Amino acid sequence: MGRSKTLRQKLLGGLLALLGVFPVLEKASAAPADLPGWEAARWGMTASELTAALGDAVAPLPGRWLYGNAYAELGLPAVEIGDLVFTGYLQMDAQTHRLRQVLLERRRVGATPAVFESLVETLEATYGEPSLVCARAKRGGVPLDYEMIWRFPTTTLHAKFLDFSTTAVFSRDPQAGIDPLTPEREVRRNLRRTMPRRILLRFHDSRETALDRGCL
Repeated sequence: MGRSKTLRQKLLGGLLALLGVFPVLEKASAAPADLPGWEAARWGMTASELTAALGDAVAPLPGRWLYGNAYAELGLPAVEIGDLVFTGYLQMDAQTHRLRQVLLERRRVGATPAVFESLVETLEATYGEPSLVCARAKRGGVPLDYEMIWRFPTTTLHAKFLDFSTTAVFSRDPQAGIDPLTPEREVRRNLRRTMPRRILLRFHDSRETALDRGCL
């Protein structure tokens, strides 16, 4: 895949090849030799070390947010990548209490295919072409899942676009209230444009193989 191809071209070509999960190997070019961490953060830092290293970019979260065997108590309210702004979380290992992963995300109206395409252009200009590209077609309750992975000796970066929107599944609007006299067909429902989309960026220690499962 050359850089001249857009995200839509890459995704369309993949979906026409196979409606499922498949890997497309990319040859890295113009990439840095290594990525030592995320910004001034380094893998294995404690919360106090992260606060000292990142300064005003870090803000405490309202409580502890759990992510399986990791947690976040420190957030990154406004991370700029190119002309895009992300919300970030510093995920700490639940046993060692040291930095395991940096998660950045955009949601809903801030997460469109065009935005993701812009992000990919910025990432490729910074890190070269990805090591791996994965695509999963939308089907049933499974979202469209498009992921690009950059692997360096110290850090692995995942850029993922998830689209849960569908014309087949609608849910009852939780703000609509319940009226036993209202026919079911007239109950207010969430429309397709309100269904979630997400753009995720994950930076993690390349030794954390559990965080890099490739194309599944």
